[in-house]
Order: sequence, then C-alpha cells, then structure tokens
Amino acid sequence: MSAVLRPPPALRCAPSGRVLWCLVLVGVLAACAGPPKKQAKAPRKRTILATAYDDARVGREASKQAAAQMGLVEDPELTAYVRGIGRKLLRGIPRSFDYQFSVVDMPEPNAFALPGGYIFVSRGLLALANNEDELACVLGHEITHAAQRHAAAQQGLAARGNPLAMPWNRAAKLAAYGRDMERAADKGGQILCAAAGYDPVGMSTFLRSLGQAERLAVGYQRAPSFFDTHPGSTERAAANAARAMELRWQRDPALGDSRAALLRHIDGLAVGQRPEAGVFQGDHFLHPDLDFHVRFPHGWRQSNSNQAVGAASPRGDAVVFLTADAPAGDRQRVAEEWLEKARETHRLSLVESKPVKVGAIDAWRMRLSVRGVGGSASSYVTFIPYRRDTWRITGVARSGRPEGQLNHALNTTRSFRPLTEEERRSLRATRLRVVTARKGETLEALGRRTGSVWSAGEAAVYNGVFATHRFAGGEQVKIARSEPYEAQPAP
Repeated sequence: MSAVLRPPPALRCAPSGRVLWCLVLVGVLAACAGPPKKQAKAPRKRTILATAYDDARVGREASKQAAAQMGLVEDPELTAYVRGIGRKLLRGIPRSFDYQFSVVDMPEPNAFALPGGYIFVSRGLLALANNEDELACVLGHEITHAAQRHAAAQQGLAARGNPLAMPWNRAAKLAAYGRDMERAADKGGQILCAAAGYDPVGMSTFLRSLGQAERLAVGYQRAPSFFDTHPGSTERAAANAARAMELRWQRDPALGDSRAALLRHIDGLAVGQRPEAGVFQGDHFLHPDLDFHVRFPHGWRQSNSNQAVGAASPRGDAVVFLTADAPAGDRQRVAEEWLEKARETHRLSLVESKPVKVGAIDAWRMRLSVRGVGGSASSYVTFIPYRRDTWRITGVARSGRPEGQLNHALNTTRSFRPLTEEERRSLRATRLRVVTARKGETLEALGRRTGSVWSAGEAAVYNGVFATHRFAGGEQVKIARSEPYEAQPAP
C-alpha cells in the first residue's frame, strides 16, 4: 500500500527469530492486492551489480532500507568502537569502497554485509562475543564478502533460477551468500585479523558460541542439511580452528587485553527486548515512550519492526499490524487521503467507510476488498488519532472464510489504549553488566550474588565457559541484570 509517511521513532524487531518476516510485515496488504496497476511508460527498475560502482550505489540504497527497517543503536561510543576495529582490518586490503560500519538494534546475534562495503553487526552479536578477537573476525568475514563482491556473484546464481530464493526485501537478498562464499569469507576474515594483530582463532570460538546459543534458543542444534545456504557452525568452527594454527601472526601490543577491551564497551548494553522500542508481554504489546497498549490474537506470530508492530496467523492467511501513518489530524480526511494514494498503485474497492469509537478515541474505519492475480482478500483499516500521530491498524485476511480472522483484527483494534500505571511499573530493562568473580565461585553462585537473570547455562554461553566452571578469582564476567525502566516520552 502507501508508504509510511511518518513512522514512530522506536519500533524495533522483537526477538522472535523471524527478523526477515518482520521486515516485510508492512507490505502484506500490498502483496494481497497482486501486481500494481500498469503505469504508462514506467521503466522497470532492476538491481544489477555489474561493477564496483554498482555495488556502492545499490549498497547505499539498501543500507538506508536496513537502517530504517531494523533501526540503529544510538550509542556513538559503541559505534565508534566497532568502526575503529573495522578500520584496523581494512589496512590489509585494497580500498575499493568507502566502508561503513554500523550497529543494528537487533537482539539476535547477527552480522551482514551489503554491496559497496556497508557492514552491520547486531547488539545481540556484541553481547555474545567474548573478546575483541572474535568481533574482529566477524567484521573481517563481512569485509571479505564486500571486498570480493560476493553479492554480485550470488546475483548471477539467482538469475539462473535458485529455487530456494525467497521473496524478501532487496537488502535481505543482497546479504545472502552460498556455502563456498561463507567459507571464503571465514578464511579472508581470519587473514585480515592475523595481519592486524588479532588472534584468528576468534572465528572458531565465536562460531562455537553461536552454535551453543542456537541450542539454548531452540533446545537442540539442528543438523545442517544439504539445502542450507550456510555451512553448519560446528563444521566451520573446526575448519577455522585448523586454519588459525597455520596462520603466522603476532599480537599487536597496542590492542591490550582483548577481552577487557570488549567488555568495557558493552557494559550496559541492552539484552533482549528494549522497553524504549516497545515490548511484548504475552499477547500484549506495551510501548512506554509512545504510551500505548495493544493486544494481538493469541497464538499468532509476533513481530516488532522499526516501522510496524503486528502478528500473523499460524497458517499465514491473516495479519494485523499497527503503524503511525500521518501526523494527528482529521480522522476522515487522513483515511481518505490514504485510500486515494493507495489506489494509485493497487486495485482496492471501498465497501464501507464510517466513524467509530476506539475506547474513548474518535476514530475512522474502512472496509476494503482487495483483488489481484494472487486471489482476493478482505481488510479492515482503522485510523486512530492519538497524541501527535494518526495510528493505522490494518487487518487483512485471504478470502474463503475471512470474517473470523478479521474479527481478531477488530479485537486488536479495540484493545488500543493508553498504558495503565500498573503496566508502566511492570516494565523493566535487561542490561548486560560486567562483574568480578570470586575465588572458587561457580556461575550459579555468581549469578545469585550479582542478581543475574541468566541461568548458569546462559551465562556459560555468553562467557565462553562450561556451565560447571569454577573461577580462580578476579575474572571479568558478563551477567544480565533486570533494572527498572523509566519511560522517556516521545518529543
């Protein structure tokens, strides 16, 4: 449908493991409509990575999309720290691009490279890394992807008809690579680290932590199949450990203690959901800074992106999402302007348009019929003036038996309201803190003493030790502490 005119300042991806799904959530209604209407003499826009110049151009555009969808961590010191490591690694390669390094506000451990040298790491990855060597190896891995123009090579494979290619957004496609490219990036990253004075074994130890974190999240580590585009972390960890033993390197004394350097910069980092970005509590979504509550259907898959928060039915035949569509104004005028713009590109029929009440708020609702080559769908779109924005809650269900699913969407709409004081008091922020271990202390005992919300197993993964580990005394240890959250009202 129409583009989001003025998205809310802080709606982020929730730790659901469905990051790419949340990136396309706001486009579901448009997808139901099928192909857009034909525009006279409208040239087809194609992304062709034929040269390094094309990489830079396309990567610049895709990086803006990624930042808008996922959001960046607003911590200048942390970002400067990551960039500083990246700059050290770049001394080992010819500079084809103006490399940029950013930290995305994503709780899962992840990193990706876009064409043209746009490198992103998540705050979840920074929390999982156990020393600067590991972080440097990850950055070196992504730099290698960009320097060797793997996106261009992958595009050539996709053009020949990759049956596993999924219709996600452009940035996601450009950041996906094949197995051989991942192995090449591992090797290139280790070489860059060794040349910069970092321990190349960090690639192996980080991948082991990544595998353990996956086991922790889903209860087991899934055996890699032939159809996986990435080699399994266990296989890669073993190969990288063997390679690290063959590389000649010498520690740069100016780097100092690799673990202490990282811990200094991630102390206080948010872990998991951030209240300032809105949080799910069961089916309820609370946003303290924007002061609203909304309840989504029970059992639906939840997602919270930088531009919308919503949920999809288990079968994927319905979706409901909320986004800020325009500044606060006359509700009927905002609704009609939205519909007029939407009709410029999609086939929509207006079934009903009327004023409604959402709690004590005067709102406006439209019932739409959506038709396209992919089938038909029904939709309720409700416009709610609230504080400085007009919020739009959209419910879409495929035709067949849409009424039951659309009733779920209407119930979500009716649940929109300001937060209660009790809800405000319930919100807490979980932050990574660095503490000092005592002699003979176990992870479980240390957690009890310091008020960590991590189990011994979680603390072991995030500190790169066994759950039964006993400390000699004086070691710096990562814990996660739940702290009261004070809302910062949106300006």
